[in-house]
Amino acid sequence: MSIAMLAAASEIAYYLSPWKPLFICAAFIAWGWLVSTHLEKDARSAHLDVQKWNAIYIVSAGAALAIMLFAVNFYLAFPLGVIVLLAPILMYWKVRNEVVADEYKYKLGVDSIKGAMETRKLAKANRQATLRFDGTAGEIQVPQKEDPQLDIYLTADELIAEALNNRASRLEFQLTSKGCQSMYITDGMPFKQESVAPDLGAKVLAFLKETAGTDPQDVRRKQTGTFDVSGESGNTHIDLTTSGSSNSHTVRLDFDRAERVIRAWDSLGLLPKQREMLDQLKQEDRRHGIVLLGGSNQSGVTTTSYAILSQHDSYLNNIVTLEQEPLATLEGITHQNAQEHEGDYAAQLQTTIRRDPDVILAGDLIDAEAAKIAAKPGKEGPLVIVSIPSSSLSELISRWAGFVADPKQSFDALQAVVYQKLVRRLCENCRVAYKPSPDLAKQGLPIDKVEQLYRKGGQIEEKNKIITCPVCKGSGYIGQIGVF
Repeated sequence: MSIAMLAAASEIAYYLSPWKPLFICAAFIAWGWLVSTHLEKDARSAHLDVQKWNAIYIVSAGAALAIMLFAVNFYLAFPLGVIVLLAPILMYWKVRNEVVADEYKYKLGVDSIKGAMETRKLAKANRQATLRFDGTAGEIQVPQKEDPQLDIYLTADELIAEALNNRASRLEFQLTSKGCQSMYITDGMPFKQESVAPDLGAKVLAFLKETAGTDPQDVRRKQTGTFDVSGESGNTHIDLTTSGSSNSHTVRLDFDRAERVIRAWDSLGLLPKQREMLDQLKQEDRRHGIVLLGGSNQSGVTTTSYAILSQHDSYLNNIVTLEQEPLATLEGITHQNAQEHEGDYAAQLQTTIRRDPDVILAGDLIDAEAAKIAAKPGKEGPLVIVSIPSSSLSELISRWAGFVADPKQSFDALQAVVYQKLVRRLCENCRVAYKPSPDLAKQGLPIDKVEQLYRKGGQIEEKNKIITCPVCKGSGYIGQIGVF
């Protein structure tokens, strides 16, 4: 065999283009992202037939893929396949715009883009303060237009106002070298806000800290302070907490925290039988031993513990709390902040028990020594309500048993174990009723006794137009309730 023939035989022959599949994959990834993350959710909120539209999307995707793979000329087949992919999306656009209000219609075009840009510029130029800040040093005056502090004031105003308008319970800021990202929490769900440049973000946080009476220069040490804001919706009390590390600085604002943490006994979510069992602990002969409370962070454990305490008459009983950080003050009850007293948590709890109160709340107990002290009096001592951070009921019990390290002492005086989670409540103004399917019977639901269930809405019909629910502002939920 000649050298020329060997060289020809050694050449690599491509029977499939290495780059054409990349174009096809990119098109389908973009299509899949748009359909799964946006269009399906939008169809549900607009009360369109989601299953029908999903079927249309899948059929069009199959047709587009067949065209791209099997057509002779790829340069004609690829754009044709993209058109087939986009056709049902454009069709959905048209159908959707016919059933939603004008302000929620999708618009595209040079005029609409220019209009949006002009509106944004005009809004920025005409920014006005909507909130009044009342700090520890008094009311903060709105800076003049020429004052560089005006941008700082208005930025803080806008971020807090947005959170309050969306019924947020708290607003969190995190400042890093890349920028200042804020996020508000509504009904337990986080919602990100537009990020702010690092320099402006640092000045905004310094403004908030100074308003709350904390040191704006100290970005590492934990600090707490308070201030008030007032606007059209009324006055809001804000608790500010700061912390920091070498990489970031965090500021948390809690809105009306003391009011939110107090709930009526019958509004917690406890079933009537559960409330009845806990009510028995008010009897003098039952007011001894241990009640375990557990839940993850921000799951309402403090609210439940305060509600249980409120069931006991604070004028006839000596009720004391020992907490890492009291969130509210209950009438007639002595609240102790463990961080403000000498000695560790266990020593403070021992001192509290020696004073012979009738009811004690030991909040956020994470100390084995403190657990042993709480369990030692048993049924001869006071009623001790112990809350332990835990992610499940089994973890709550195992942590308690592990802390006490004595099975008999751990469980002999145990009166009740309460574990809870928080779930969002459906908005009653826009919730959608539906008949339960027979499959739910397999999960133990008595469908013969339940005529209808409800699912999330978010929109209501008004004058033959679909509009956003004015009560929940389109989320479909309003408030939270405990599941025990």
